[in-house]
Amino acid sequence: MSALDFSEFDPFDDKLWKQQIQFDLKGKDYNKELIWESPEGIPVQPFYTKNNSQVTPIEDLPSTWQHSAQIYMGDNQVVEHLLKKRLDQGIRSFILVCDSPFDPSKVIDLLAHKNVQLILECSFLNRSWLQECMDKAKAAQIRLHLNQDPLHHLAKTGNWPAHPDNVFKPLYEVLKDMKYEGSALGVHSLLYAESGANNIQQLAYTLSQANETLEQLSQFGTLPESVCLNYTVSLGPNYFFEIAKLRALRQLSTLLGAIHNCTIKTHITALPAQRYMTLYDFNNNLLRHSTAMMAAVLGGADALCNLPYDHHYKKSHDFSQGLAENQLFILESEVFGTANANMASGAYYIEHLTEKLAEQALTLFKSIEATGGWLTTIKNGTIQRKIKERHEKSVNELETMGAIVVGLNKYPDATQKMQDQIELYPFQKMNPQKTLVAPIVPRRLTQHIELQRLNDEK
Repeated sequence: MSALDFSEFDPFDDKLWKQQIQFDLKGKDYNKELIWESPEGIPVQPFYTKNNSQVTPIEDLPSTWQHSAQIYMGDNQVVEHLLKKRLDQGIRSFILVCDSPFDPSKVIDLLAHKNVQLILECSFLNRSWLQECMDKAKAAQIRLHLNQDPLHHLAKTGNWPAHPDNVFKPLYEVLKDMKYEGSALGVHSLLYAESGANNIQQLAYTLSQANETLEQLSQFGTLPESVCLNYTVSLGPNYFFEIAKLRALRQLSTLLGAIHNCTIKTHITALPAQRYMTLYDFNNNLLRHSTAMMAAVLGGADALCNLPYDHHYKKSHDFSQGLAENQLFILESEVFGTANANMASGAYYIEHLTEKLAEQALTLFKSIEATGGWLTTIKNGTIQRKIKERHEKSVNELETMGAIVVGLNKYPDATQKMQDQIELYPFQKMNPQKTLVAPIVPRRLTQHIELQRLNDEK
């Protein structure tokens, strides 16, 4: 088939497009009918062309993505069973969630020389144990992301994972010793999303947190020429904005490397945001997660970890866990078999959103740095207050039908009862205790309405 020839058609510029649309509106206001504003304050136009979008190449985009399975480190026999099962399924990336050191040999011996990636999620800092993990992973040819992020621990719990004077020095020593593929440093961005921050806030706070980490480490010596940062990100239902958010994050991360005179390699681990998971009509969470995971692929995530649709109120069980894994298997084998993040490059709308999110996040980042940086802003409560304000605004929009959650404030199943199905407390937990700073609190968007409905069941 010969190439399509459009030379017989006259060029149709943006102005003519807009004039035609206004004609079709038959007197209705173009701005009110077709332009809407995102929660970030970005006006979204009805169409985009190369004239109002700037195509910016993004460095270090992955050529493919890895299906990651999240495993809680508890009973050794259960962990071994889960690892073997997922290896048999073809999964080669594992997120190990642990609250205390475990014997790394139990895991690494099982995964040795199988082209496996390990991502640690530790709530503690143990220098000697991390060194042992590095040594064993290197010998077993396993890509290891230690994912150490003491600032995340401070933001989430209100306290440091160790004595403040003994946090960044051992982490700097770990960073210097890590001389193979993988990363020592993590930047957990998902806490901002889960607590209610909009996309611009998420990007700016994440960049500021990463910058604070590098500044703290540089007090103990020169940073390596190349540093790999593993960003853990959660994605909501706003499909195109989430794609653009990941692309903007990669751009901003590259810029951060220039600030610190080093090359930053960006690794992104993406999960669906629990903030948007609902208790009622919980099956809709499957659709929300599919949207989030598709956005992760097109946005350039390196690793995708899906969560069960009932993760927030049920103990782990094979049925929902199997559905979560199958969603990624379908994306991997049936939808995005040959796809990569470059597919979104050149899409005018996504390019425009990427530019605006990066631009406005950079402006907010600069204002944070001008007032003392991430640590200062966390200590004085500014970030916590801004996120809470955004959350309360989102809740108000939900209650006044300015925002829609299907199955909750629109098309609800009034006959559904959940009182007897709850195994885990799905609402914001209040555990007052003395902390150095006010913690950033994860909050599901729909919990206030759901709690009222749950009480009405009694």
